[in-house]
Amino acid sequence: MFVYIIIFLITIFLSIFETNISYVTIGGRKVATSKISFVFIFSSILLLGICRNEYLGADTLNYKIYYWDVFKNLDFVSAIQRDSDFGYGLINWIIAKFTNDYWAFRSIVFVLTFSIIGVWIYKHSKNIALSFLCFIAFGILSFDFTILRQALAVSITAWSFDFLINRKPVKFFLIVLLAACFHKTALIMLLIYPLLDKKIEKSRFAIKVVYYLVAISVAAIGGQIITRIYQRQDYSEYVVRGEGYSLLVFLLMLIGILYFFANRKQPNCKIQSELELLNSIICFQIIATSFSLFTRILYYVTIYLCVTIPDIMEELDNKTKNTMLVLMLVLFSVLFYVTYHGSDVVPYVTHWMSM
Repeated sequence: MFVYIIIFLITIFLSIFETNISYVTIGGRKVATSKISFVFIFSSILLLGICRNEYLGADTLNYKIYYWDVFKNLDFVSAIQRDSDFGYGLINWIIAKFTNDYWAFRSIVFVLTFSIIGVWIYKHSKNIALSFLCFIAFGILSFDFTILRQALAVSITAWSFDFLINRKPVKFFLIVLLAACFHKTALIMLLIYPLLDKKIEKSRFAIKVVYYLVAISVAAIGGQIITRIYQRQDYSEYVVRGEGYSLLVFLLMLIGILYFFANRKQPNCKIQSELELLNSIICFQIIATSFSLFTRILYYVTIYLCVTIPDIMEELDNKTKNTMLVLMLVLFSVLFYVTYHGSDVVPYVTHWMSM
């Protein structure tokens, strides 16, 4: 866990640095601290992902078997048809044309996934180091290390954020559909869009109430239903055992803090929409306490927090901003420990070390 702690502590330092200092002078030139944060954190995590052992994380054997099958036996049509997610099958087929090295495949997929998220953070975040801190603390980093195809879908979905907030349905739907080519769970994001529709003010409250009631109902009785549907006891137990109560408590605390600081003055339309999006995050986490599989789905909305939290902080005066930052750092430190202690990616093992 030592490697993750070092990266986390450096990211904390850079988030404090970037919050309080906008520019530094290097060689007679003014350089934005945000660029320094991005280059250092992005390159560090990228190196960490490329050098990790091919067996680090969960479900690696299944990914490896499928990749070797594509390399040895399958033509283009067969590779696409065999996998239910067209995009993931296509990526396997393309990379398999050049190498049979599974470590190279995992590294290429990680570079693609993390680059999509990294560029998104660079273009949209108002505090890049804090965004990467969210990325690490919420376990999105460990998720990218282990769940290859869905991590790629989540990274693509991140680019739908602006279109969701600014109400551009066509572009939003296209990005979600593209993400669904790599993992069909991305389609769950289509349920989020109506909740932020400002054109139906009178109906919006009713929609939210129905949405939350459905979520709580599913969390309460869904486990028993799925247990009866699935005959494989090992799979059904995985689906319904539930997890994430500690994360639910953390999210309630985090969102309470965000609401408190954001409402110190009248929030603008974008911030208001982002605050409303937080309700959906809580809703997903409530379901996740009864369905472990929903913990994975939660990543589609928690990725938005990487930009939402810096957005809200940017609206505050310097004193209040630093107060909020201290609270965020304390919460993220606790969450970091909870997320990575006992995780599948701990201890970190390089490609050149045996597991």
